[in-house]
Amino acid sequence: MRRRKLVGVGTPVAARNESAPVRISVVIATVGRPDHLATSLAAYARLVPETPPFEVIVVLDGWDPASAEVASRPYPFPTLLLSQPRSGIGPAKNLGARSATGDLLVFLNDDTRPDDVCLLAHAAAQERFGPCIAVGRIDWDPDHEVTPYMAWLAPAGHQFNFARLEPDGPIPWDACWGANLAVPRDWLLDEPFDPLLPFPALEDGEWAYRQHLRRRPFRYVVAARVWHHHRIEGPGAFRRRARNAGATARYVTGRHPRLAFTLVVRPVLAAAAASVLAAWPGRWRRTTLWDLAYRWGYVAGLLVPPSQ
Repeated sequence: MRRRKLVGVGTPVAARNESAPVRISVVIATVGRPDHLATSLAAYARLVPETPPFEVIVVLDGWDPASAEVASRPYPFPTLLLSQPRSGIGPAKNLGARSATGDLLVFLNDDTRPDDVCLLAHAAAQERFGPCIAVGRIDWDPDHEVTPYMAWLAPAGHQFNFARLEPDGPIPWDACWGANLAVPRDWLLDEPFDPLLPFPALEDGEWAYRQHLRRRPFRYVVAARVWHHHRIEGPGAFRRRARNAGATARYVTGRHPRLAFTLVVRPVLAAAAASVLAAWPGRWRRTTLWDLAYRWGYVAGLLVPPSQ
C-alpha cells in the first residue's frame, strides 16, 4: 500500500495507507488505553469480505506513546493516526471527521470491537433508510466477565437502554449514544460536536439535540453490533460519571433552555420519587441502591460540579 502525506489538520503522526476509494471512515478517540485499542483495531481485520472499503482514524486526545505505537502498526486496511492537545472526546471526534475521506462516519470507542458485520450493517442502513443518524447495538464483550453491576447498567439500564427502542425503527434524539454511531460526514461537518463541554459527558446527546432541531432522522440499527469491554465493579466506579453528566447538563441547559425540564427538572423529580419508592415495604433491592446512587450523583453534579 502506498502512503500519502497529510498536512494542515491537527497533528498527523502517521499517514493513512491508500489502496482503494474509502466509503466508511471509522473514527476512534482514545487516550491511555493501548491494550483496549489493540484489541479493537485487530477486530477490523476480521470483518466480512462484503464490508465496503473503509479506513480507521485514531485520534489521540493528548500524546500517548503506547497508543501511538499500537495505531502505527501495519494493518490490512487504511489507517491514520492524529494527535491533539488534551481537549476532550468531542474535539477529538471533530478532528477525525475533518480528516476523513469516507462519506459515512462511524464513531466507535477504543474499548469496543466491531462484530464482523458491523460496518456492513451501518452502510446497508444508509441505503435502506436513506441518510440518517444510526445508533448501533452495544453489548458487553462475552470474552470478558460481566459483573452484576455491568449487567444492570446495560443494555437496558442507565448507560445504554436499548430496551426502549424498536429494532430498525425511528428513535428519539436522546437515545443517541456515541459508542456506536454512524452519520453522513456532511452532517457532522456542518453540525460538529460542541468543543466547550466542561466534562466528558453528554457530548453525544447535546449534538443529537442540534441534529434533531434540523429534522434529521435517527434509526436504531440492531445488526450493527459492537462488543464493549470496560470492567465496572460497582456504583463507586460509576459515581464520577454520574456527577459529570449532571454538571454537563447545567452547561447544556444554558445553551438550550428548552432542555431544562429534560435535563434538570425531570431527573431531580425522578431521584426524589425513586427515594420515596425505595422506602416502600418489599421494594428494597441491591439494584435499588445502585439506582439511587446514580440518580443522586447526577443531581449532585447539577448542584456542585466536580473539580476538573
